[in-house]
Amino acid sequence: MCEEHFHIGPQVHKMDRSISKLLEVRVKAEGLDEVTLMHGWILRYLYEHQDAEIYQKDIEKYFGICRSGVTNIIQALEKKGLVCRASVESDARLKKVMLTEAGRESHEKLGEIFKRMDAELEEGITEEELQAFLRVTHKVHLNLRKMRGENS
Repeated sequence: MCEEHFHIGPQVHKMDRSISKLLEVRVKAEGLDEVTLMHGWILRYLYEHQDAEIYQKDIEKYFGICRSGVTNIIQALEKKGLVCRASVESDARLKKVMLTEAGRESHEKLGEIFKRMDAELEEGITEEELQAFLRVTHKVHLNLRKMRGENS
């Protein structure tokens, strides 16, 4: 039997594509076909940080996306009525990004989909294996940040 050597990059990419495709199918089945995976992640980020003032630069940094990419995503989410931007009194150039009620509802539906998928993805994996996986993926992420010249 030929032992196959698995490289981290291709394996992560394969998992990412598989999870993205499955999530896309499940999101459409729930009637949320206007929300892309990245939109869902940003909605989740805004939902989890509702008590903080979140600006575009926070989203850029957290997701590692360029300014124009985040601008396009926020504009798309605004058109769908899922987020809004509000000026800040102390600096008119700054705009907070906030969820609308429709954005909260979409996030809650997405949250249920993510929760079910996570449970299915973790099926047959022991707690010890899951913790080892999370430690390894965290280290890979830190290595990527070093490779890009970012601070941990």
